[in-house]
Amino acid sequence: MAKNHTSTQPWVDRWTLVGLALLLLPLLTMAHELLGHAVMCVATGHHPSELGAYYVECPDTQGWSSRWVAMAGTGVDVVLTVLAYLTWRRAARPLPRLAAWMVFTVKGMVAAGYWMFSGATNLGDWGPDAGGGLGPLPWPWLWRIGLFVVGLVAYIGVVRAAIRMLGEMLGGGEQAARVKRQIAMTVYVVGGVSALLVGLFNPHGLVITLTSAVAASFGGTAGLFNVAYSRRADLPAQPFEIQRHPGVLVVGVLVTAAFAAVLGPTLYLH
Repeated sequence: MAKNHTSTQPWVDRWTLVGLALLLLPLLTMAHELLGHAVMCVATGHHPSELGAYYVECPDTQGWSSRWVAMAGTGVDVVLTVLAYLTWRRAARPLPRLAAWMVFTVKGMVAAGYWMFSGATNLGDWGPDAGGGLGPLPWPWLWRIGLFVVGLVAYIGVVRAAIRMLGEMLGGGEQAARVKRQIAMTVYVVGGVSALLVGLFNPHGLVITLTSAVAASFGGTAGLFNVAYSRRADLPAQPFEIQRHPGVLVVGVLVTAAFAAVLGPTLYLH
């Protein structure tokens, strides 16, 4: 049974929150990989050879075809971030509004994180030097500095927007602060642990797990700590209430399990 609470204070059922994270996070990852990389692979006249939970292999691409495929995943993330923000502004009920907030925050942080990560390491989709997703480009160090700066500015903007949006939903005060920590840290932990476990199924070893699954989850959404421990004591508490929805938890578990079982070991398309 859900615990008793005061209706004038924000409150979110923990199991509904876990279920929502288990439902949305695999779908958002599939959007990046399948709607982004895989669809662009086909659009450039090629055929994916491997579809994994956290990577897509598109052989025989080179030049701008390879770059379009590399950029497509983050492009989808940016589109989803914008759509989620617009949905959040229009949504009235707490559960859809929280779902839109999750999509905005996770996809916004991950998109900005990709630019920062590639700028700092030359690894990943946006690496501009030889071996990176966009490489080789002329003046790769200049590109890397630019990518890191753009990513950092975007990341800070997403974190600040996420804090403001949660503040508008939950208000201020001690109870709102507790619910804010609950939401942010549940998304962070559920996303990171599930990504790590699913990534272990991949056949390419620890490199994919560390550079894709763990980097995009534990690393990409690290800004959730800033969200969790931000405070808006100047705001009145809001009656933001999400009761227990067992169906959300059941569907979330099933979606994550299917994601792990089907894409974790990789689909080979020959």
